[in-house]
Amino acid sequence: MPSVSMRKLWFEHVHKTRRKMQRKDKATTHRQAMKEASISWPKEKTKILNRLKREAKKLAKERSAAKPLGEEKSSD
Repeated sequence: MPSVSMRKLWFEHVHKTRRKMQRKDKATTHRQAMKEASISWPKEKTKILNRLKREAKKLAKERSAAKPLGEEKSSD
């Protein structure tokens, strides 16, 4: 799974925020969206980091669960 940089995730968040802002004001600029997104970014960043940790933990668990099964079958 390719790693996605926080910078790219930040700009995706800004894009989502701008879309939400444009529902009210069509003249919303990228800079205005960045200011608004910076308010909600810490919470969103925490969610992203937790999701990445959860996925890494799940992957490690799957790898460790698959490894002993392969060793047991080869020794029989």
